[in-house]
Amino acid sequence: MQRRIVIASGDNNELTQLRQIITRQGYRVVAEATSGMNALKAVRSTTPEVVLLDDRLPVLDGMQVAKILTEEHLAPAILMISQGNKGLVERARDVTAAFLMRPYLDDHLYAAIESAAASHRRIVQLHERLNELQETIKSRKIIERAKGILIKQRGFSEEQAYKMIQQTAMKKRTSMKAVAEAIITNYEISKPL
Repeated sequence: MQRRIVIASGDNNELTQLRQIITRQGYRVVAEATSGMNALKAVRSTTPEVVLLDDRLPVLDGMQVAKILTEEHLAPAILMISQGNKGLVERARDVTAAFLMRPYLDDHLYAAIESAAASHRRIVQLHERLNELQETIKSRKIIERAKGILIKQRGFSEEQAYKMIQQTAMKKRTSMKAVAEAIITNYEISKPL
């Protein structure tokens, strides 16, 4: 798989070296940046699968860019950390998908890219699942409220109210949530002030 990668470094030699390693490994460099601001612009315009960030980028450093990428779920960030800057590793854990200590080998870079892409994919799937579950809970609350209205207004049992919502949804070829919302709306309109 040819992953799309953005590389950002304040050192042009490092950019050249990274580009060579990355293309040799079968990846595609979709953008290069020499500052944190340019790295963010590149990520927003190219939607890469992984972003490699120099910890010493000018304007916004790699850690700041990684934090933005993580918070906005734009792409997983790999922070390239200079020797003597091990304290940054502790801080980087919460905002980066992976990090590399310089000097790094081709294999280390490959492993970091694959690891970052895999973790990002898992996080995206978890967020999607969380959104689905939140929507399910929201729908159930609406259906429960509509059932309560039917029980109160029509004297239905809980089971009868549920079946009525379910059967109406099937007849009208819509969701139970939509039927429940209609019941709630009608109740609120007809409710005396």
